Order: sequence, then C-alpha cells, then structure tokens
Amino acid sequence: MSQTVQKNINSNTEETLHRQPLMLDRYQTRRNKKVKKSKCMSAREKREKKVYDIEPEHQRYELFLPLHKLWREYMQDMLKLQLNSNLKGIYPRLLKADYHGCLVAVCRSKCPSYVGTTGIIIQETRNVFKIITRDDSLKMIPKANSVFSFQLEDFMFKIYGNHFRFRASERSVRKFKTKATVDL
Repeated sequence: MSQTVQKNINSNTEETLHRQPLMLDRYQTRRNKKVKKSKCMSAREKREKKVYDIEPEHQRYELFLPLHKLWREYMQDMLKLQLNSNLKGIYPRLLKADYHGCLVAVCRSKCPSYVGTTGIIIQETRNVFKIITRDDSLKMIPKANSVFSFQLEDFMFKIYGNHFRFRASERSVRKFKTKATVDL
C-alpha cells in the first residue's frame, strides 16, 4: 500500500512540475500573490502634513544667500554671457531656467503693494513665487500680471510672470511660441 501511495505522490508531483514551474526558494501560487503598489501622497495629504511649509525659524534671508550664490553660478554657466552676446538666443534659455535662489525685484504688478518687493525666490509653484525679503518676511507674489527683474553680471533682465505660469519642471521641457507681450 505504501508503494501505490508513493507512486501517486510522484505522479502528482511530476504532473505539477510539467504544468508550471516550481519556485524552490518561495512557493506561492499566482492566485495568492498580492501586488502592493507604492502610493504617493495626494495634494490634500501634502497640505495636511504641511510638506511645503517653511518653519518660521528657517525663514531667514541669510540662510538663503548660499542658494543665491549657487544660482548665479548656474545661470552664468547656462547663459555664458559676454558683452557682445546675442540676447535673442538667451531669452528661450531664460524661459526654461530654474529660478530657485534668484534675487528678484517686482517691477510692475496689477496690485501696487507688490511693486518694489525684493528678495530671493525660495519656492515656485504654478501661479506664485515665494520670496524671502531682507527683513526675513516670506511674501507670496502671484506671477499673473506681474513683471520681475533680476541682474546677472552687467545685464538686467525682465521676466513676465504670465510667461512663467507653469511649474518649473513643466516649463523646462515645454516648447514656447513667440507671442507679443502686453505691457501692463
């Protein structure tokens, strides 16, 4: 009787091996396997956990000066400015540049209270620049209907906020069409 039981076990094992592969390290059937997906946080969860908020003790202008120095080096390498540079070739690169660390001043705005605000850009969203000013206050300046200026070496550049109403990551890969700008 033990031989017939042994034959049945062997034949069942052989049939199983012929039909599907047998994993030796971990035996699991496909039906029992659950695939876990890594879940990213939603925008609501990020707001609730205050992921993008900057602590008040970290809102100091001098903490962001090294970031501004790095940004200047980045822009000088990217634009390769010289006194006889062709500025028409530079403007498309300005649109695609990253402005975290840029020392900007608001030249014009639909809201007159923003005009004259100067500071370092520490965060950029789709519609807003977050700027830390010299008096350690955090300002949220809307990009829409605003004109910003910054200086790099001996050149003064103006950027129109309406052209920058994208996330920085989207703007870097976007192809822009040339349009006439409406002066405010």
